[in-house]
Amino acid sequence: MKRIVILGGGFAGAYCAQALERRLPRSAAQVLLLDRNNYFVFHPLLVEAGTGSLEPRHAVVSLRAFLKRTTFRMADVTEVDLGRREVGYRPPGGGPPGKISYDHLVLAPGSVTRLPDIPGLDQHGIEMKSLADAVGLRDRAIRMLETADATPDPAARQALLHFVVVGGNFTGVEVAGELDVLLGRARRLYRNVKREDCRVTLVEVTGRILSALDPGLADYAAARLSRRGIQLRLNASVARIEADRAVLAGGETLSTRTVIWCAGIRPAPLVGRLHVPVDVRGYILCERDLRVRGFDNVWAAGDCAVVPDPGGRPYPATAQHAIREGTHMAGNLVRALAGKPLRPFNFSSLGSLAPLGCRTAVAQVLGMKLSGFPAYFLWRTYYWLRMPGVSRKFRVALDWTADLLFSRDFVQLGIQQGPERPEKACR
Repeated sequence: MKRIVILGGGFAGAYCAQALERRLPRSAAQVLLLDRNNYFVFHPLLVEAGTGSLEPRHAVVSLRAFLKRTTFRMADVTEVDLGRREVGYRPPGGGPPGKISYDHLVLAPGSVTRLPDIPGLDQHGIEMKSLADAVGLRDRAIRMLETADATPDPAARQALLHFVVVGGNFTGVEVAGELDVLLGRARRLYRNVKREDCRVTLVEVTGRILSALDPGLADYAAARLSRRGIQLRLNASVARIEADRAVLAGGETLSTRTVIWCAGIRPAPLVGRLHVPVDVRGYILCERDLRVRGFDNVWAAGDCAVVPDPGGRPYPATAQHAIREGTHMAGNLVRALAGKPLRPFNFSSLGSLAPLGCRTAVAQVLGMKLSGFPAYFLWRTYYWLRMPGVSRKFRVALDWTADLLFSRDFVQLGIQQGPERPEKACR
């Protein structure tokens, strides 16, 4: 029996395995998926899970429940021998290492936060890539509120409650908007904390936020955030981060204890250990049929891969593209096993949506432009429909309904440890 080994259980890898279960006869091939976690994060709902409008465990999907016939193995990939067609792995908890051979290899390890060489970023920056990051930010915000409530000096109190978000992309804008909502609601429980003490600053290196959207929608988003008191620093970059401040490239100092880094992604470290062709940024170069250049049995999809469109431009690294790439790859794997011609990947983006907090958003979908509550309703509806499983859809709907009718519980969940910096800083 042929064996297909998938490295990475994110959107691309998980949906590729699920599509193979539907399209591949049981006797045709064995499918094995390796990932260090037994779940994948539904990233579009990550920020909401962190700020409390959604139960955190409802933003993760169990791989064992998501996949029925695929063999799942929780392990770290230690090596990939493309010549011998073997993958080395190490189980969690120090178990004995193992090797497994493959006939077809799927590379879908995803991405990590891109961390430039900025002094202090590794020690004091906070990522927003995992569920622990999102919940840890909520814990830190509440800790800062508790500390500020016991601080008599107004300047020190404002520094504690000043949150700097770096990166005006979709994630950065959503983090800034939802964090502003969290602080605005939670501070009512603290007698010594005033509304003007809580501040959120969004730093973007270009001249506008949400550069992937229509300029009119981006301007609407900027005006909406500014109206709520979120300060936008455009054409600015962070040059240094210290425990109590962020220094901009122009020399301006922002007094803050919390810097959230949302400025870009890079391929997972595993990609750097593979002997596959990559571009100047380290992303895997693929043909239009999703095979890695120069290989007949090695495939790649998702955030780690450069997949060209019909015009030669790379598809963006978004959840909707990763899902479609994974599903299309499954079809090509079935054709490859049957000796049939492969099909190029062609996909027209359905659009982009960016939530802004306070039940507002901006959306550019199928040529239409929406803003305000209609865009927010569309954003939630689309991703609610994309949630896998009826039971999870039901739980998410209950969470959103409860958030609409009742106040949130502003309580720590134990992720944040220590008053000065998060347990999991940028790495």
